[in-house]
Amino acid sequence: MADGDVTSNGRPLLWKLRNERDETKDIHYFASGQEHFPGLGPATYSYLGIGPANDSPDGPARQGLNSQGLAVGWNVLDSGGWELLNHQALGYYKTISQVREYLKQMTNLSTYNYFIDQGGEACLWESQTGLNQHWEYNTRTSARDNQWIDVDNADGDNDYKTGTDVSLSGWVVRANAPGHFNADGSDDLEDTDRYKVARNVIGSLIYNNGYSTALFAKNLANSFFRNNSLAIDNTVSSMIVQGVLPTEDLRLSTLWVLLGHSETGIFVPVWLHGVESGGANQVPRYLDTGDDDISDYTPAKGMHQAGFNLPDVQARTLPFEGHLFDVVNNTLLPDWRSRDWADGAVIKAIGEEMKRVQEQMDADAYGHLKYLYTNGATSNYAPTMSIDAVSYNKLEATFAVRTADGDGNTLTSLFNFGDGQTGSNKVHNFAIDGHYLVSCTVTDPLGISQTDWIFVNMVSPFNPLRFFVPILINNWK
Repeated sequence: MADGDVTSNGRPLLWKLRNERDETKDIHYFASGQEHFPGLGPATYSYLGIGPANDSPDGPARQGLNSQGLAVGWNVLDSGGWELLNHQALGYYKTISQVREYLKQMTNLSTYNYFIDQGGEACLWESQTGLNQHWEYNTRTSARDNQWIDVDNADGDNDYKTGTDVSLSGWVVRANAPGHFNADGSDDLEDTDRYKVARNVIGSLIYNNGYSTALFAKNLANSFFRNNSLAIDNTVSSMIVQGVLPTEDLRLSTLWVLLGHSETGIFVPVWLHGVESGGANQVPRYLDTGDDDISDYTPAKGMHQAGFNLPDVQARTLPFEGHLFDVVNNTLLPDWRSRDWADGAVIKAIGEEMKRVQEQMDADAYGHLKYLYTNGATSNYAPTMSIDAVSYNKLEATFAVRTADGDGNTLTSLFNFGDGQTGSNKVHNFAIDGHYLVSCTVTDPLGISQTDWIFVNMVSPFNPLRFFVPILINNWK
């Protein structure tokens, strides 16, 4: 985890690369007003938790994010007490300080638990069974194993760990296994300690050759989750939480969940506000195996376990994933941050937009992975597309779209204009003024899709706001 002092946009990050042999994980929705752990009573806040597939809706939350921007990750130690702590924290708390007071009273906790909160704080605890057996590693106090950064490379050695001007790092990395070895006893790591590998990956991103930090979600996905020393054979249930600034609405906290094995999967976004939109309280289809037996992990994990050529797979998955990160962080979140979160109609509209985005991205990504898994690593490139510009004529909008296909296939396009209308025409007439989220999905003959998104503001020529000029009139009677 990292606090806002060392991330590129000042927002905290929490991430988890979970190791599990064959157990598939799903996202579960936990509603407020219901009890989700025996004895805790009705939860004050709703939350998303990642737990075993096809477990009961009230099953364990190994990692998660609640409606107050509090996120939790978990590592095994002796594996005791974590279910209680995670449900207590996610269901009832807003801040790390609240977690701290509760955790200090626990005597049956034997795990590593780490949190980020709405104030940008990030903290990890190592706990052993017994009273006063909790060791706190807060990013804003002395960091674990001297995790410091040479902020400007003044000594010229290109080593983030050395220098005369090192500053407190603002980040903590923890691994629950000291190393990874092959069955014959040989070591397949550049460094025999996975913790050191992870520490060096994050330290190097923050250091960024002496320039401003490069630690943000997209770079974290590429550098950490695709590192061969970290993404071992049985890796599933990986996630990244992008927090918010203290001045931003907590519902903008973004949970990135990996569809499958980290080296062959694709991260997709989920917002709790989007899940709750319309009262359905449903996570995107391929993030919840549910009763339809569609497992989000099968295609990506299958490619990894079957020995698919990683460069071939990643040449097709990572650009696709990069587009999702760019859309969310460069188009969607900036617009949502600028909206009036005190207006109930705006809040509802944003929830509907989040739901639409996460379900489309989830379906696009799963379709791409499933085709590669079924037909081979080099069988197909997903199409690419970009809505480059919009021109306006009264309530008519014309969209300039750029598409390409690495396999040379002919593509079909479908617009969703955000007003209830869809179609393939790049010119659309909106019936009324408004702020609309427009998407365009391009699909190749094999059924593989990619989608781009853009906001448009439509204002009719007769809307008085178009001509409004403030006039000060003195002595009005």
